[in-house]
Amino acid sequence: MNIYCKGVIKQMDLAVGSIIKLIGTLGEEDLSIKPTEGKWSIGELLSHISVLCKADFLIGMGASEEELDRFYVEAEPEVNKMAITNALIMNYSYLKEGIALLEEEELLRETTSFFGVTHSRYEWLLDTQAHLFHHRGQLHSMMIHVLKRKPNVQLFE
Repeated sequence: MNIYCKGVIKQMDLAVGSIIKLIGTLGEEDLSIKPTEGKWSIGELLSHISVLCKADFLIGMGASEEELDRFYVEAEPEVNKMAITNALIMNYSYLKEGIALLEEEELLRETTSFFGVTHSRYEWLLDTQAHLFHHRGQLHSMMIHVLKRKPNVQLFE
């Protein structure tokens, strides 16, 4: 694997591990809590987090809108802690394995998403890292401000 990708993956390993620990502090009943009307519940946010690594990788590889829609229908887990955790691990593994197979030339190749954004595949990886960290921050904030819990999970090294 490219040395730069190794650094990104190391940070994403930490993020995924901390998300799994955060999930472990929740009760199943917490998943249905919707902090803001019209926005995702905690479980819906976690469901999204669980598939985003593979979804973003597919976008970076040039997947069409139809292919991504099909992926979401097939990949969205049931809203329970075990299904979400398993989906997160599986979809993150898919991303890591896919990135490890890309040679430097392929990492630098630009692709344009179906929604019109152009990045190199390496930039798509960085975007995925940011996406993952963004939603982990949302989850952590929901736990502190809505559930009134301090999860005591390390978010950064």
